[in-house]
Amino acid sequence: MNTSGASATNRISAARKSGARAAGAERKFVSPFYATLIFSLFLPGVMLAGKVAGLHHIFAPAVSATTHVPSVNLWAWERDEDLSFIDPSKVGVSYFAGMIYVRGASTEFRPRTQKLKLPAGVHSVPVFRIETLRGEGLPGSVSTSDARPPEFAAADYIAKSIVKAIKSLPSSDTVQIDFDALADERPFYRTILKKLRQELPPERRISITALGSWLLSDKWLQDGDADEVIAMMFSIGADRKNILQRVQSQRLDSGTNAQVSLGISANESLTNKALFAAHLQNQFDKVYIFNSRPWNRDRFDAIAKEAFQK
Repeated sequence: MNTSGASATNRISAARKSGARAAGAERKFVSPFYATLIFSLFLPGVMLAGKVAGLHHIFAPAVSATTHVPSVNLWAWERDEDLSFIDPSKVGVSYFAGMIYVRGASTEFRPRTQKLKLPAGVHSVPVFRIETLRGEGLPGSVSTSDARPPEFAAADYIAKSIVKAIKSLPSSDTVQIDFDALADERPFYRTILKKLRQELPPERRISITALGSWLLSDKWLQDGDADEVIAMMFSIGADRKNILQRVQSQRLDSGTNAQVSLGISANESLTNKALFAAHLQNQFDKVYIFNSRPWNRDRFDAIAKEAFQK
């Protein structure tokens, strides 16, 4: 995902590596949900364990799984995380489940190997990051426009790899895909989403991350690509000032029938200040929060208070 040239790798992956993809009417009250959320987070945790792709993994079906989808979701990225302090009735988790590198028609899947501790009954969603390697790019590098885009032959394999990996993970009603998309890569990613839709059970939802610009003017997604589109409003890049000004008066809209959710970072107080001034956190049914450092209760309390106690 890229806002004015800033990729999701720049936006999220850089932050991950350093730590380790119309404004609403003014509201001056604190909802009971968020007031309670800030002060009622601690529950006993349970360590998940399992195997994926032959590697000792840390996943097994969560005990007392619930179909309830909380309005606040934390991203647990590519590092050890202990989220046993959260209340699963109020907070969900979207966790890094694997990285898929693509160069031409070749692909490489790297599953999660870091520990993840979650409370029993939490609503969890696996997130798969897809990175295209262009030119002399190495794994972990960002896409560049100086070489051929990925080939469509890789799309089918990627979709099947994701579905295969999901079978070894805790049961979930959703899979989330995180990716960058240069203009010439967009047909490739739409093909992945189409093939993934064909491979998944009809009740499984597809969630994707998206640049803010994709929901303001550069709208290229189509109906059916995803059930949820998350506006990634952090590490925006060179066009940050313009994007933040536009969201003060223009509603984020993917131009599709997908649900739109908001993605913010716990590490960008200035960006969040602009977003919260426009009451963006109150315009969506769900807010996702990224943290470039390991989560703990104090950090979660701080961002929850910043976002919702207004």
